[in-house]
Amino acid sequence: MAAWQALALIGVAGAAAAWIFLVKVRPPRVSVPSLLLWRRVFDKVRELTWWERVRRAVSLVATILIAVFLALAVTRPGPRRGPASEGRTLIILDSSWSMAALTSSGETRWARAVRQARALAASSGGGDVAIATTADGLVEGPTADMALIETAIDRLSPSGGDNVALPSVPGTDHVHFVTDGASARSIDPAVTVHSVFESASNAAIVAFGARPSPGGDGAGEAYLQVANYATAPRQVRIVVSRGSTVLSDQRVEMAAGEAVSQIVPLAPTGSARLVARLEAGADGLAEDNEAVAWIDGADAVDVTVVSENPAALALLFQQDPSLKVSVVKPAAYVPVTSGIVVFDHWLPAEAPARPALVVGPPAAAWLGQPGPEERSARWIATGTHPVVAGVDSLTLDFKRVRAFEGKDLVIVAKSERGTPLVAVKDDRDRRIVVWSFSPADANLAFAPGIPVLFGNSIEWLARPSYGVLRHSGPVQLPASTARVVSPTGKPVAIVHAGDRTVARLTDPGLYLVEAGGSRGVVGVNIGDPEVSNLSRSSLSSAVTSRVGAGGAGWPWWMWAVLVAFVLVSAEWWTWQRRVTV
Repeated sequence: MAAWQALALIGVAGAAAAWIFLVKVRPPRVSVPSLLLWRRVFDKVRELTWWERVRRAVSLVATILIAVFLALAVTRPGPRRGPASEGRTLIILDSSWSMAALTSSGETRWARAVRQARALAASSGGGDVAIATTADGLVEGPTADMALIETAIDRLSPSGGDNVALPSVPGTDHVHFVTDGASARSIDPAVTVHSVFESASNAAIVAFGARPSPGGDGAGEAYLQVANYATAPRQVRIVVSRGSTVLSDQRVEMAAGEAVSQIVPLAPTGSARLVARLEAGADGLAEDNEAVAWIDGADAVDVTVVSENPAALALLFQQDPSLKVSVVKPAAYVPVTSGIVVFDHWLPAEAPARPALVVGPPAAAWLGQPGPEERSARWIATGTHPVVAGVDSLTLDFKRVRAFEGKDLVIVAKSERGTPLVAVKDDRDRRIVVWSFSPADANLAFAPGIPVLFGNSIEWLARPSYGVLRHSGPVQLPASTARVVSPTGKPVAIVHAGDRTVARLTDPGLYLVEAGGSRGVVGVNIGDPEVSNLSRSSLSSAVTSRVGAGGAGWPWWMWAVLVAFVLVSAEWWTWQRRVTV
């Protein structure tokens, strides 16, 4: 509201409170047998104490103050801006993870940024205000409703964001950017920069992952790197766990600015989940003290093979001990409810409810029809689909291949004559891989491509790997993605766009991705020299103001409500004891 309206409301509230206090309440009439005793009481003269003379005035002042504070909380007046700053205002908060770093006052850089954003919004002079972050873009506005702006600010938190360019809003007259300068960004000279940077010591896990063992033994090895971004030496504790089993627990003395690398061997069996934790005293940022990794192919998969003669496939299954294989005859087949299913030269009348690998398929209404046969077929090229990635096509020869064409099948590999060799179907309810050949018809003993193709097919059907991101933010997933679950077990919003699905991963940890019946994992780690080195900033002379330490970050009108509540409580308590009136 306008200034005169606010002043009028405050004045009316104070006057109304004073009038209500001063209005005399008509005393009740009581009939008594005689006034003799009462006259003696009334005629007795007693000197009033100082408090008895002023307590009515004190109660009056307290009543007026209660009304004024509540009126101030409603009007929320703020400083007026000059004529040069009138117009639409855009306030951008840097949501990099470094903004969660602690400062010397005990508050975070983010708390300082939020307090500055509130102050900028309050000084908008009634003009439209928009709130944006470097991770989410425009969050609220433009609007003149300060309640919407403050609500939007309250629900924001650091969540990464690697966008170099700042968000923009058409028609903006003034842009304010509140940042610590940890990430170098392209800032227009017209942007007013407010710095919340304060140097802090920090130790962080800047690299963590799993890879195959160079010697070929075991499941591989976990590697990690820890850096000490401090001006003094410190002792840190590094713990690496696989599932609930601790693989390594060490204390390391680190010099100032030193980085330490470690290699931890992994056994062939065990959980696929790896977690590294770092403990360091006086650490400025807690979010980069934990990192996650996933061992591809380590989690067990139930595989049901439906075949009259599974001998050729058995050679492939023997190479992966994580596959729990059960073989059934076609006549004994019943639909499976877990794992994946392999159909060898046979298909059921109804489509399976689980992901399936189909080898040399016959005709089926739900899949398609076989075509002409090609003899002495050669695989001419390797595609980019995960099922055929890394397959050495030059080593593959087939005695015969029977083309198979079906509804919604996408061909990912062909022969020299154009006969489909491998096709896939990727729906939200199931995934299917079709081999137009049988392993018995290929040079299996001399072709390393077949085991690679088999491993790729199993991984894509049951446990696809989406890698580990170095930064939080949007990630592209397959179009068949049905659900993404956060590390805390909450569903993540997904957006389907054409042949891909986009999900925004904001928190560090492992996310479960369900696509076409498969269950894959994508990880998010935030440890990075750009984020974790809290002693550096990319800001220079472009900084217009520096935001210092402040209070708890409450809007001042909330303090007004609190003071009013305290005054009401004090007045009620003293009135009950006849201290005030």
